[in-house]
Amino acid sequence: MHPFTIDDRGNVLRYFDLYSGTNPSEPLLLIHGLGCASSSDYPPVVGSNSYAKRRSLLVDLMGAGFSDKPEDGKYDSDAQANVLSNLVTRERFTQVDIFGHSAGAFIALKLAKCLPIQVGSVILCAPGLNEYGKAMLSEITSMSEAQFATVGFSQLLAQLKAAGGNDAWLGPFSVASPYAIYQWAKSALDDNAQNWLEDLARLSSKKGVILADTAASEEITQFEQAGCTVELVANTEHMMAYDNPDGLALAISNLL
Repeated sequence: MHPFTIDDRGNVLRYFDLYSGTNPSEPLLLIHGLGCASSSDYPPVVGSNSYAKRRSLLVDLMGAGFSDKPEDGKYDSDAQANVLSNLVTRERFTQVDIFGHSAGAFIALKLAKCLPIQVGSVILCAPGLNEYGKAMLSEITSMSEAQFATVGFSQLLAQLKAAGGNDAWLGPFSVASPYAIYQWAKSALDDNAQNWLEDLARLSSKKGVILADTAASEEITQFEQAGCTVELVANTEHMMAYDNPDGLALAISNLL
């Protein structure tokens, strides 16, 4: 993996840089959702025969996956977007495309707004928080950060294991920093409560949204009204990268 040192204390963000021989100065940045990691979510997607095989940066956000997890780190969506902006600036890309899944959509939108270079496409996959997500994040933030780190995190992992059906998520979730989970949960709830659809509508970039083909017509319409092209993926629920990686790869490629 490629390292990017984010501060003068030597804390490191890590990412896969794939297909660097194609569109080298105009990569796609893939931003994972809360409790996930791009290093585990997206290799099957970008390795699919349906993928466009363009330069792709699979980023593990700070506090997640293989990236560093300092206990006193800043992990809210603004801080994560700032780290990614610094990475883009260091690499001197001329243009980037941005993909964000679930709560990672908030980071993708903030990154698109703050970058000093052109953003070609913004692709949001199952963006925002559904009712299940809001309930879980509200449970996390109902306690203090210290309480969650010492007790709540292990209790939540046990609940997810007992509930079943969370195997794909449990891998990256179990190695994430509890401080990162807590801080991102808090900021994701705040971001979701804002009218982020207006921010999406105001973006001048090409915009796309990827949803399961079971999405309600009202949900599809709200994104179309925000100027987005909507791609639907069959045989999937929220974790599209695991449920149907080929379908997600094709949807991303179509939107690019």
